[in-house]
Amino acid sequence: MFSLLYYVYVMSRQLNNKQITTLKIALKFRYVTTDNLAKYRDITNNSAYSALEILHKAGYLGKIHNKSYRLLNKSARYYLTLEGLKYLRKETVSQFNDALWNSRKNDAKKSAEFIDLQVAIHAAYNQLEARLRHGSHIMTALETYVVVGIIKPLPGLLIEPKSSTHFFVELADGQHLFLVKKRIRKYIENYESNEWEWDAYPDVYIVRSSATDRTRLRKYAEEQMDDNYLDADDFSFHVVGGTSSIKSV
Repeated sequence: MFSLLYYVYVMSRQLNNKQITTLKIALKFRYVTTDNLAKYRDITNNSAYSALEILHKAGYLGKIHNKSYRLLNKSARYYLTLEGLKYLRKETVSQFNDALWNSRKNDAKKSAEFIDLQVAIHAAYNQLEARLRHGSHIMTALETYVVVGIIKPLPGLLIEPKSSTHFFVELADGQHLFLVKKRIRKYIENYESNEWEWDAYPDVYIVRSSATDRTRLRKYAEEQMDDNYLDADDFSFHVVGGTSSIKSV
């Protein structure tokens, strides 16, 4: 009875600024966990959990938490419901087109691999943000959606350092090696299209935990660059074991 009354209460009142911010964070990262939200907002895990659960009970956030999550040590994933998307589109955000909003309507049905990747991207964002120099900027897929000539599908992250070349970050764990190689070829195709808007094409950091795979991917990237008569003056691939190995921030 209490939960029903609380739901009616929350739905009947206007969302406060912190709650709107949490919805915007869900829009920015697509799937949010308690741990990632706590680190992003610099609050306690209990505060982050409470913020997400209130919006979940109010119908603005959906929640994915399968029985297997406990065994896998995975936390619940929160995403914007149709009600949450409607609220943001009407009240706070207007710069995105119909295609973007429509792409978010089926987030409850995305594959576990896709959802886990978005959660990992948020974690990587938090790690890189903690190391960024003042004046640098990290763009997620939401922000890069409007970037002219950017690679599709959109990159995991685009980093804009204060005093060095922009670079992409691609998280490649959990993907078959041939898909990562295909992505390398796709970057080369994107570079050669000459449709991108930067003065210099961003370097590409590929994060892969397996040392053996990293060696294979470095060799493959070198071969592809050579085959296309490209070198470091054009742009570079860097295959690393984690975000801590990304030196350009």
